Amino acid sequence: SLKAGSPAREVGYPGVFLLITLESTLVPIPSELVMPFAGYMASQGKFSLAVILLINSAGALLGSGLCYWIGVVGGKPFLLNYGKYFLVRQHDIARTEAFFAKHGKKTILIGRFLPVIRHVISVPAGIARMPLPGFFLQTFVGSTIWGGTLILLGYYIGANWEAFAKTLKRVDLLIGAFLVLGLVALGIRFMVRRRRERLEKHAD
Repeated sequence: SLKAGSPAREVGYPGVFLLITLESTLVPIPSELVMPFAGYMASQGKFSLAVILLINSAGALLGSGLCYWIGVVGGKPFLLNYGKYFLVRQHDIARTEAFFAKHGKKTILIGRFLPVIRHVISVPAGIARMPLPGFFLQTFVGSTIWGGTLILLGYYIGANWEAFAKTLKRVDLLIGAFLVLGLVALGIRFMVRRRRERLEKHAD
């Protein structure tokens, strides 16, 4: 676990920036531990609270932007070339693009508050080529509210930040488990429906 005497001074602002950036990518770094700890360190005078809050927003934008770029450069070309092997058709990609065109802003905003989803949501946004102004604005708002709240809680809770963080992490894991199960169920349903369509097509 993170302690007040841990390498916070050594890693400094660059280390916190790196952790928050990675937390906004596919790397499963728990924001429930990193951000309250950074807030606690600010309350001890090791960091500036204002700087940590700025780093939170900037790191989230960079990490999310990297995942968006992965979706643009690798995601869509991969699905166009190999999606048929996963029963993903061009029509499905078009529907994803249409969904993000219509609901992308609120999807990105809500996704910043959900475990598992917050790590991956930027990739489908990139695949759908969601307009960048809306993507970055909602990412900024969502990450600033989520991360900023955790940082401020760590700042004001003080020495009790770790017990709070562990409780929040358990809740986050529980919600994440339900979300993963739901995504798996949707994936199985999708695969079954695609196979049924292929069988019906061959039967005709």
